[in-house]
Amino acid sequence: MDIEYLKKKRQLNVQEQNALEKHRIYQEASYWRKNGIPKGLTIALEEKGVDTAKSILLQYEQDFPGVSTDEGIILTPDARFYEFEMDLDENRSKVIELYLWDDVTSKVEINEHKPGTGSTWGFLALEVLHELNRC
Repeated sequence: MDIEYLKKKRQLNVQEQNALEKHRIYQEASYWRKNGIPKGLTIALEEKGVDTAKSILLQYEQDFPGVSTDEGIILTPDARFYEFEMDLDENRSKVIELYLWDDVTSKVEINEHKPGTGSTWGFLALEVLHELNRC
């Protein structure tokens, strides 16, 4: 599908909505794979047993006003979704404090054919994870 065309289209069918959402997930995950995640975040995740080379960041916010310096959701190769919040130092090389590390897998709906919405966000994220790890 032509993603640029879909971004401009006013009304999208279920397949088009899923294509746009999968593209968004892929863009976020591949950006962090290509550019690397901060050293402090890598250290914190690896201390929790996460293989950062084969996991994908689904959401990652840095220095968002009024919250921790780094927070987001990561999907691991064993199909676990984790939410995290932490403060890193100004160079993002060390963890100052880890506030939240929560396995939210049970809260993420994973369904390929949900009536009315098609594939769920969780299912699309797993597809992206498998695609990126095949390369």
